[in-house]
Amino acid sequence: MSINKIEKKIFISWSGEKSKRIAVELKSTLEDEIYKGTNLECFVSDLDIASGTDWWDKIKNELKTCKQGILCITKENIRAPWIFFEAGAMVAHDVPTIPLLINCEFMSLKDSPLDKKHSVKFNDPQKFIQMITDLNKQLGLLPLDKSQISPIAKLGYEKLTNRLKCTLNELENMRVFSTKYTHPNNITTVNYNTIYISAPMASIDNDEYVKLRTYLLSLNDILRNIGFKDVICPHYSIENSGVFDGGTKAVKDNFPSMKQVDSMIIIYPNKIPSSVLVEIGYGIALCKRLVIFYKEGLPYMLEEIGGTIQNIKTFKFEKFSDITKKIQTNGMHLFENVMDEND
Repeated sequence: MSINKIEKKIFISWSGEKSKRIAVELKSTLEDEIYKGTNLECFVSDLDIASGTDWWDKIKNELKTCKQGILCITKENIRAPWIFFEAGAMVAHDVPTIPLLINCEFMSLKDSPLDKKHSVKFNDPQKFIQMITDLNKQLGLLPLDKSQISPIAKLGYEKLTNRLKCTLNELENMRVFSTKYTHPNNITTVNYNTIYISAPMASIDNDEYVKLRTYLLSLNDILRNIGFKDVICPHYSIENSGVFDGGTKAVKDNFPSMKQVDSMIIIYPNKIPSSVLVEIGYGIALCKRLVIFYKEGLPYMLEEIGGTIQNIKTFKFEKFSDITKKIQTNGMHLFENVMDEND
């Protein structure tokens, strides 16, 4: 009996929060729905390693008894060392391995150690059903032919995707971030239709700050109304007094937030040295869609930038209402690469 169980074990590898959710649900789907009634076991590291256990010994022992491996690959972990580490361990134990691509393309594996592996696109129901059919044949799980197991696999896939709906939506709204050496280097994805608001903090007096923050709070609804799913602004978490640890906050919170949005709006009311200028430089380096509103003027080199760099636009404003009007009139078009003739 124990030999039979050893022959019917699948090692499911994951790395990152979303990949883990997928691995956990995939284990449940395979064991409790598609191959229900068989003695199939799926090993998922976090679930199947008891607290206090030597995790590496446990993984090595599991790999010795597994007959198949599945790598849950997402945009979050496509270059994660752990995925390749476990893939290498599977190869060392002669475990056939399937890269399961969730919301990413075959080309994502190009020039990676998994480039030559036969991968399966999770988003293609037919490919997933074929994988289930192949696993059934290889592991001898159910005494069914392809025509008999396909409906079972189809139903299991539908239930699985329904349970993972939120996770799949999150992945769909991400793209792989290519400049992994840009601070912070642990963030490798960008979320679509998200925007970061950059405005002076410590470089203006308190009265100006209170007025600016009041306007910035109103911008949240304005930007969401034209189509942004998430609006991030450091000022939202700071009280009207403007007292904050600016340097620490910028490194800990602001840069990671800026790296993950696809757009930035900059409000630069006074022509003075400000953290805003640093954030503009950061946004330019990361090829964000930048819209800069300035009142007194921009520093040298930034003055003509709106006409020379495709993804950056600059506009002069007198009152905050000018900014609101520009956003509401142009909508998301304001953040597109090509300048409108009337802009």
